[in-house]
Amino acid sequence: MNRRTFLKATAASALAAPALARAAADRRRPNILIIITDDQGYADLSAYPHAAKDVRTPHMDRLAAEGVLLTQAYVSAPVCSPSRAGWNTGLYQQRWGHWSWGAPLPAGARTLAEYLKAAGYVTGKVGKSDFGANYHRQDVREYPLNHGYDEFLGFSSHAHDYWLLSEEIEKRTPDPHGTSAALGPLFENRGRREYDEGYLTTIFTDAAVDFLKRHRGDTFFLTVAYNSVHHLIHEVPEPYLRRFGVEPIPNYDPATMGKYAKYYDTYNKLDPITDDQMRRYYLANLACMDDHVGRLLDAVDALGLADDTLVIFFADNGGSPLTGANNRPLRGSKYILFEGGLRVPFMVRWPGRMPPGKTYPHRVSSLDILPTCLEAAGVDAPADVRLDGATLLAALGTGEPAPSSGRPMFWHFGKDWAVRDGDWKLVRTSDYTSRKPTSQILQGPKTGMATRLFNLKDDPAEQKDVSGANPEVVRRLTGLYEAWKAEVSADPRFPAKGKA
Repeated sequence: MNRRTFLKATAASALAAPALARAAADRRRPNILIIITDDQGYADLSAYPHAAKDVRTPHMDRLAAEGVLLTQAYVSAPVCSPSRAGWNTGLYQQRWGHWSWGAPLPAGARTLAEYLKAAGYVTGKVGKSDFGANYHRQDVREYPLNHGYDEFLGFSSHAHDYWLLSEEIEKRTPDPHGTSAALGPLFENRGRREYDEGYLTTIFTDAAVDFLKRHRGDTFFLTVAYNSVHHLIHEVPEPYLRRFGVEPIPNYDPATMGKYAKYYDTYNKLDPITDDQMRRYYLANLACMDDHVGRLLDAVDALGLADDTLVIFFADNGGSPLTGANNRPLRGSKYILFEGGLRVPFMVRWPGRMPPGKTYPHRVSSLDILPTCLEAAGVDAPADVRLDGATLLAALGTGEPAPSSGRPMFWHFGKDWAVRDGDWKLVRTSDYTSRKPTSQILQGPKTGMATRLFNLKDDPAEQKDVSGANPEVVRRLTGLYEAWKAEVSADPRFPAKGKA
């Protein structure tokens, strides 16, 4: 630029100063708050028109009223650890061999926290950290401080007792990690923190609010990963139990109950109580978490952070058959590749960038979370990363289909697989219809494995298998799945991995 052009540009800049100031404000990097719930059913968010009649989530519903409610949001797996591996990286977790439960997080799978920390964000995580491998350890990549988080308070396993958080109970328990669940002190940064009393959902919210207060002057990324409404579903403060008409169940006591694994396996399905009672325990647990989501959102408002904070709320997978969750009108549940295991509650709020009170009906994936946050933060992923997700930022503002809405979606969990392309979904899975212990669900029945084709536009509840009438669609979708499986299995970025 020559001097004359420079002076003209400077003069124009001065005249347009107010507009430029507004543009600069628009370009300001937002804080990012991600709220994850555990095993929340698709019908267990009262903002949805299809919500169960017995569910009330007024505080969660605020995000729908003030932001965008997504009705076709999918996760990359029907259980916790692979789903969390997917959204954290924006990649299909099968690329490094996460075909089922446990697979270590490789260095090449860069996380959202790592991207944002490198871009100058202060990063914090509260709650559950579960990548399906290397539980209860701080010296592994799966531990939050080793993949991008500056601060962490929580646990590194698939579950934790809601009440039993002291060193004393840990020492008295013969198997404090007997089920890959845990009891005893939480991890806090590079140490541990015990609580002689207190409830886990309350503790996590307190820690999240404290993070907001300490970093209100910073640009921050905070993940709040509640373990509600994961089993042990009956562990809820008594006022909520009374509200829903159920009695407290005694907490684990090593003096009289033997191993924690036995207690956990007994009460992770709450036998022999009725399904109605189980549902009431679930609703009590959900109501407690909803109140604490309200506390968290109130803190964002009180600190003057709401307008500058992108909030993403979603569940990690479908509601569990072991807890009384409701996924209607969808078929299936957690552990299963029918819609009820994969389609989840999902809301996004960013005042000024996304219209309030809107419903977004197009297909999206939890793999889209990372690229959406990166675009909001003005961060470019390296070209060689080749993310599987795509940004939702513009689409949620306009209501138009997102880049990922037209792409095929793929799932593989254990021996089961599925693919969705347009309105067609092909599912190769067993048909699980009853509540069973987790071990039985995962082993699956010896019969019942079948390939089924559904048109989700006409049959969103997957009730009518139309594979016989559409053999060409079955062949085409099977070919899409096989090509995808071959591609992710041969990803050169992750040469050391397990096979499906």
